[in-house]
Amino acid sequence: MYQEERMEAILWHLKQHQRMSIQEMCHQFGISRDTARRDTVRLAEQGMVVRTHGGVMLSAVKETLKGYGERLERASTEKRDIAAAAASCIKQGETVMLDASTTVQFTAEQITTVPLTVITNSVENAERLHYQMETDIYLLGGRLHPEHRFLYGPGTLEKLEGYYADRAFIGVIGVSEDGFYYSHEEDAAVKQKMAERAGRVYVLADHTKFYKKHFYRGMKLDEADAVITDVPPPPEMQKVLQENGIELITAGQR
Repeated sequence: MYQEERMEAILWHLKQHQRMSIQEMCHQFGISRDTARRDTVRLAEQGMVVRTHGGVMLSAVKETLKGYGERLERASTEKRDIAAAAASCIKQGETVMLDASTTVQFTAEQITTVPLTVITNSVENAERLHYQMETDIYLLGGRLHPEHRFLYGPGTLEKLEGYYADRAFIGVIGVSEDGFYYSHEEDAAVKQKMAERAGRVYVLADHTKFYKKHFYRGMKLDEADAVITDVPPPPEMQKVLQENGIELITAGQR
């Protein structure tokens, strides 16, 4: 059994039993204690588990990404405030990129600046902006994720390579000292390419996202120009953002 397969099996066991010991891993997979420890270290580095004495437990920050509709229903006032602050950054005549995150979707709903050109991989964003007669919308092609309604894959990345935007607005699942985290590797790749093809990159993250890791680390901190949030993070995180050249924008304080 390959390491990736063992890691999936460990996570499945944790979802059922909350904890798993090194001894249980050795017995279940027929591996040495050193191999089991390497598996737990890799899972911990990805933020999937917390290492305990003699084993691992499921990380408190490892949570299943809810369906798109459910995420919208749970959207907070804070996210809408962040979206309003993001929309206010857009100037007439600009080209902007919008990813498929819920906070960025709320940004799309609050955009009133026209004329405007929008490039997005989100079906939701395109639907919400199509009524604006002075907004040109470019919906990127690619493979459709049926649950979360975003487009991804080699075709999406290739198409993005040919575009340039004044600004890109990107959501995250987590913000940590070592970068921005996401639930889907494919979606993270699209966000990464958007950041590369934009003059200024805004990351939209409410206060619950700081010091949180998830399945996949995408953009590095210094690839963002600004973070828009509802409540300033702790001073330590503010220092990390500043050291990476990131402007911290708090909604309602501009």
